[in-house]
Amino acid sequence: MDLISLVVVLIVVGVLLWLVNSYLPMEARIKNILNIVVIIAVVLWLLRVFGVLGLVPNALLSIVVSLAVVGLLLWLVNSYIPMDARIKQILNVVVIIVVVLWLLSAFGVLSGIPRFNIGNP
Repeated sequence: MDLISLVVVLIVVGVLLWLVNSYLPMEARIKNILNIVVIIAVVLWLLRVFGVLGLVPNALLSIVVSLAVVGLLLWLVNSYIPMDARIKQILNVVVIIVVVLWLLSAFGVLSGIPRFNIGNP
């Protein structure tokens, strides 16, 4: 992709985001979420265009994207869903434990631990 096309795409995305932020009646929190999602998508697209994502192994890229998604979802739940603080703490602890176990499994640390099958084998 040449530089002119890249600049045109960035200008179009920026103008569309500005139009949405300026003229669509929407709650401010939803606009913030939309802005974050668009910015993350544009940054990932730019990294792919410049070949930076090609240098990172796909497995590591999948892990990083998964962690970003889990972190974003946890932030959204903690910020915008009305819930008792104790329940949010329990939810945060459970999500962190599950993510840590998943990471240990992804990097092969838990490979020696036997698995228990529940249900049909």
